[in-house]
Amino acid sequence: MRLKRILCLLALCALVLTALPIAGMTADAAAKYYITVDTTNQIVTVYVNGNTSDSGVVRQMICSTGKSSTPTPSGTFSLPGKTYSTERTEWYYFPVYNCYAKWATRIYKGVLFHSVLYSSSKRGPTSSSVNALGRKASHGCVRLRVDDAKWIAQNCPAGTKCKVFAAGSTNTDLRKRLLNKSFSRDNETYDHFMGRAEGTTPAQPVKINLSRGKKGAQVTQLQNQLRGLGYYGGAVDSKFGKATKTAVCAFQAAIGVKKTGKVNNALWDRIFASNAPTSTSCTLVEGWQGPAVKVLQQALADLKLYGGAVDGSFKADTTAAVKLYQQDFNLPVTGKADTALQDAAIKKAAEVKAQFGATAYELHTSTRNVSMARVTAKKYTKLRAKGSKKGKSLTKLYKNVIVKVLSDNGAWTQVQYNNLTGFAEKRYLGFFTGTETVVSYEPAPTPTPFIPTPTPAPTAVLAPPAIEVADGLVLEETPEPTPIPTPTPAPTPELTPAPTPELTPVPTLEPTPEPTAEPTPEPTAEPTAEPTPEPTPVPKYAVTAVEGARLFGAADAALEPLAVLPQGIWLEVVEADAGWIVVQWDGEAAWLPAGEAVLTDELPEAEPPEATEEFGEETPAPSEAPEDEDGNGLILETGEMNFGEEP
Repeated sequence: MRLKRILCLLALCALVLTALPIAGMTADAAAKYYITVDTTNQIVTVYVNGNTSDSGVVRQMICSTGKSSTPTPSGTFSLPGKTYSTERTEWYYFPVYNCYAKWATRIYKGVLFHSVLYSSSKRGPTSSSVNALGRKASHGCVRLRVDDAKWIAQNCPAGTKCKVFAAGSTNTDLRKRLLNKSFSRDNETYDHFMGRAEGTTPAQPVKINLSRGKKGAQVTQLQNQLRGLGYYGGAVDSKFGKATKTAVCAFQAAIGVKKTGKVNNALWDRIFASNAPTSTSCTLVEGWQGPAVKVLQQALADLKLYGGAVDGSFKADTTAAVKLYQQDFNLPVTGKADTALQDAAIKKAAEVKAQFGATAYELHTSTRNVSMARVTAKKYTKLRAKGSKKGKSLTKLYKNVIVKVLSDNGAWTQVQYNNLTGFAEKRYLGFFTGTETVVSYEPAPTPTPFIPTPTPAPTAVLAPPAIEVADGLVLEETPEPTPIPTPTPAPTPELTPAPTPELTPVPTLEPTPEPTAEPTPEPTAEPTAEPTPEPTPVPKYAVTAVEGARLFGAADAALEPLAVLPQGIWLEVVEADAGWIVVQWDGEAAWLPAGEAVLTDELPEAEPPEATEEFGEETPAPSEAPEDEDGNGLILETGEMNFGEEP
């Protein structure tokens, strides 16, 4: 008996010792990945744990989450252990709906990751579940392609964190790519999958802790990204210096967080996010790349000055468009887009879009004579805010610089230089008459539809009238036959012709006019009320001022503001001009300085329509996918299947 107890104790110890490394392996594996489920875009992303930037993406896939009536619960969950032995295996059965799915992995209570659905005979997958990928269609679970569900089941053990959330904004480009195929880091780089140049996404840092004085590859990646966004114009030298810190602070101000000048993992993700805000603080020149260039290209395209690709690459065609802008708006033609040019172009594009809305428009230019002046100072003279040497200096006007004369005020002349208006001493100016370009935008003419001229119907050929011959017979005229040569007749003796009797002319009868019927008056239709035209969608502005935009009760900045608006708020525009934007605020008109708001580039995409499904039944989509024997997101059998929480 004692021996049996000792043997049992030894066996128990062996089991405990055997289990310890397994537990350790599970804990290590649980910390390897981090999963997010974006219910707005219907996208599941798996990151390297601790790095949720693009560089940390391991796998990304399209999915179907719960319908609005049976939503997938939001929150952060730890994947639990198995409840049933068939979890994380090839087949998982749903007895309530008599159907199957592959590779089910539990997320929370009755909510699972699993593949698209299969019939009770394990044939399929069903057309309805495959065609619904990318839309909210389930009873709460997260459906995936077969390979994606299998990957999660085999690589994300119990303890893996999973965050379910609604992103709010739609990423159309990413959705299209993932509807075409899933991303796997084993097959390609994320840059290649997203169609970007290799190396634009940083490597996979485990922890980010950058501040002034730091050096290395992470600093290089940071500088490149801030440069592309338009915040950093210094050298990419891998050294976190004063200019890099200033750029980081500017980015922090743009997103509304405390300006520390330090970069941790959270800020790193914001800087490298696809929707990171851009800046106009750097001069953009040919060779520059990034989102800031893309914003400039879009503004120039809206102004009908650029017809190239809006791709964020500053090439020769963008340089030509910048020069055209400078020429049309009477600026020095350099091909370089400084801060003033970017701000002015973006603002002008917003005004044009607000003016025309969805109506097509076109650019018109003309020239006119204006009073100009050339600076004749030995080196330079100053452009001042007031016509006095006590006025604030705005900039230096160097010798031979050309300015536009606005008014002559004795010893001081009001002039315009680039985007600045101020006063210069008259004694340092040489006046002459020049020309300037006048730019206007007008609605595009509506093309007149081409109406082909109808071909007239062929006129019927009437038979010629009958001809009366001398012997009293009436013959019908027939087409002359081809003459047949006949022998020459023998000469006959000449006869004396009888005199021709005079013919009595037949009087011409006037045609009797047919009686004209009195026109029957058409019944007068009762006046029909003209249909009320549908209102044109009003453009919207989003406040992007660093310190918050001010809202006034009238177009007077000296008044006390009604409110200081936080960044990113949406305001409905009533009208806009160069100085003020009239908006709706609490149902009444309010005034917003034009310089403290900017028209957004794109409104969020509308939510895709939900799948039509009643409880216990899925309505298959009208289209069918091609057959494929592995069933990895392709149709092998059409059928309506039921799905819901497993028992």
